Amino acid sequence: MITAMDQRSAARILDLAGETPRPRGSRSGGLAAFALILLLAAHGGARSGFPQSAQSAAMSAAGATTAHAARAGESPEMKRLMAIGVTAAMTAGASAQEAVQWRVEDGGNGHWYARVLITTQMSRTAFVAAASAVGAQPVALSSNAEELFVFSQLGDGFLGLSAAAGSSAFTWMTDPSNAYSNWGGSGCDSGPYPNNPLAAERFAWLQSANYCFGTQGTRILWDDFQPSELPPTNPILIEWSADCNNDGLVDYGQIRAGQLADANGNNIPDCCENGTSCCPGDTNNDQSVDGIDLATVLTRWGMPGAKFPQADCNGDGVIDGIDLAVVLAGWGGCA
Repeated sequence: MITAMDQRSAARILDLAGETPRPRGSRSGGLAAFALILLLAAHGGARSGFPQSAQSAAMSAAGATTAHAARAGESPEMKRLMAIGVTAAMTAGASAQEAVQWRVEDGGNGHWYARVLITTQMSRTAFVAAASAVGAQPVALSSNAEELFVFSQLGDGFLGLSAAAGSSAFTWMTDPSNAYSNWGGSGCDSGPYPNNPLAAERFAWLQSANYCFGTQGTRILWDDFQPSELPPTNPILIEWSADCNNDGLVDYGQIRAGQLADANGNNIPDCCENGTSCCPGDTNNDQSVDGIDLATVLTRWGMPGAKFPQADCNGDGVIDGIDLAVVLAGWGGCA
């Protein structure tokens, strides 16, 4: 897979790094009191060796609420490059085509989707394994609305739907109980599909109804296609839906936004792999982001993350303004 990194993700990291941090949900009330907490923390820090940049940010209400992440002498361009570097690390292993989200506020399920051109011959098992390697799964559509979104954003490609050898029964690779179906009738004058009872064609292809005639209609459908393995250069469709910390948000999106660390770039939050807290900014695992967590970051400012991993909120190896911004953005109780 090709590592993907986009300006939108970098912009979000910049946001968390101190441009325009926004608390989530009901946590906005905590920021009102935060200015006072930060002022007090900075006052104490004058005697404890806090960095000058942290003191400067803390000594004004504006600095407290905007959470500027720049270290002393750090230019806006350096901040931008730093954010892009963090984003690249967090999106390592992502698909060749930029992932898109079907947002809940748009009537979606919050999942992320991508279209990937495969480079080697791929069986059903290999399809599942390739998606799993980047924390995803083969697309398993459950409604016409979801199907319309995926096709409108990504175009045609192989779904996570296939038939076993010797069978004409197609099932979703990761969700066999899913009964959603949209097989075509006669889009290529050879339907209805699936149209091979001997199961020589064992994968489902998402396409426009007029695909075979070289035009793109508004209706989309499925055709059965390809034998036991997919040949190289074909597109497969994958999705990210995992919510390992049960906070109602898809982990992949939180990793992209810098809210959950993913040091090994497999699109699975480190906290879910090592059993630590998945609450962004919660340095002491008490399921709350508060003054204790703020003090932990400030007192460890500029120190190596390997020595004080609890204060390195984004896992980038250094305790700095980005970690401070993570604490600010996560202020309050965790879901």
